[in-house]
Amino acid sequence: MARAREIPTVDVKAGLAALEEDLPRVLRVLDAPSIDALGWTRPTKLSLLIPMTGTMSGKVDRFVLRLGFQAYRAWPPSAQFVNPDTGAYIYPDDQSHVPKLTSPECQTHAVYQQHQGAEKRQLICCSATLEFYEVLHGVEPHHVWRDSDTFLTTITAIRKALASSYQGRFP
Repeated sequence: MARAREIPTVDVKAGLAALEEDLPRVLRVLDAPSIDALGWTRPTKLSLLIPMTGTMSGKVDRFVLRLGFQAYRAWPPSAQFVNPDTGAYIYPDDQSHVPKLTSPECQTHAVYQQHQGAEKRQLICCSATLEFYEVLHGVEPHHVWRDSDTFLTTITAIRKALASSYQGRFP
């Protein structure tokens, strides 16, 4: 189980094994024969690209969420909204590819700097993302990532925030 005051550790071999184990389970839960059927892609062995949408005032915006599994399953997947053409996120050029989410359980920052001199990066502030633990947030015990969670927990949390608190794109 992840702990709010521990810094996540990378274990690529374990992350790949857990993804290989969980991917068929998640597909069964979603009643999908393949990632292609869901519109997902797997650009590398340790990443998935997941299309997502946000709706505000009747306008539907499309986004691409990249999940990374370098520390998975002991920790949640890393999560970042990316440019759909490049699969990457470069601030400030790609900030319009990040949805503004303001849910108490899931908020986004197109650029986040934990302290002076630290790297500036995008942050999906949600206990179902690796980055949440990398910046050492406090977290309620019932929100802490558990070894029994799968990356579907991450996707579901972000989709829930898109459905409930979407405020458009970052400029």
